[in-house]
Amino acid sequence: MNVDVDSVKADSNSKIKPKESMTKIRESAIKIGRPTPLTTIISESKDFNKTKPAVLILNSGVMHHIGTCRVSVKIARLLAETGFLAARFDFSGIGDSETRRGTQSFQESSVAETKEVMDYLQRKKGINQFIVYGLCSGADASYEVALRDERVIGMVQIDSYCYRNWRWYLTHYGPRILDIEVWKRLFHRVVGTSKAPTEGSTASLDDEFVEMPSYIRVFPPKQEIAKGLATLAAKKIHMYNIFTGGALDVYNHDSQFESSFSKVDFKGLLRVDYYSSLEHIITDPEYQKLIPQKICQWVQIVADAHQES
Repeated sequence: MNVDVDSVKADSNSKIKPKESMTKIRESAIKIGRPTPLTTIISESKDFNKTKPAVLILNSGVMHHIGTCRVSVKIARLLAETGFLAARFDFSGIGDSETRRGTQSFQESSVAETKEVMDYLQRKKGINQFIVYGLCSGADASYEVALRDERVIGMVQIDSYCYRNWRWYLTHYGPRILDIEVWKRLFHRVVGTSKAPTEGSTASLDDEFVEMPSYIRVFPPKQEIAKGLATLAAKKIHMYNIFTGGALDVYNHDSQFESSFSKVDFKGLLRVDYYSSLEHIITDPEYQKLIPQKICQWVQIVADAHQES
């Protein structure tokens, strides 16, 4: 779904209206796991229903449990208002969780630590089903957890693994073919007349003023992810993928995800939304309202489907 800002503003007016009895939520900060615990914030309403799946909200890169632009907080509280329990926690070494000793990779430790939180909620709250949510590296962790734990019934990912196809190149380069400035820059590079960086340009800044990325995301081979997605579909795990216009220069048109994995039978369990004007870290206030609403609506649909089955 390719949506512009005007339509987002219109859509955000029709937000989820929780029942009045569910508007009061309780949030508690707890420590989960030993010997080095994970800092976890649990959001729940007084009418919390343990037969509904809990939603686990995972870190995005090195961002702690509030999420980019506080979106994780907004998602958790809206879910709590509608009767779900939501848990935001920091992986070890991120945010308020101390670093744990060991030699596990992030892929291994993120799965193990998410399982710890699920074990705690199952033991203390009686919850047996979970939905995992994440943006960017959190989306990657959600995918790994969904593959490895049978209690997961749903997965929400923002800017998950996806791969360029012929239409991506056409969409990306097509408009540039007719742009005379592009051809001018190419000419100057070829003949060696490009201007050196000026004193005020980014290229001339001292290293101390340039912020370098602290997380490098590596996409596995497409065939490997396709196999994993087929496994999730076979396990009847519901999947909701949201892609942004700032999706790391990888995603730029509707249906790209389905096209990338055209051989995977998703068995009707997949939903994909694409917002071309949405930034990767969700800075626009209108989208900060819309995205939690969309996620909450989808979570309710998944919960209802499992109660009926």
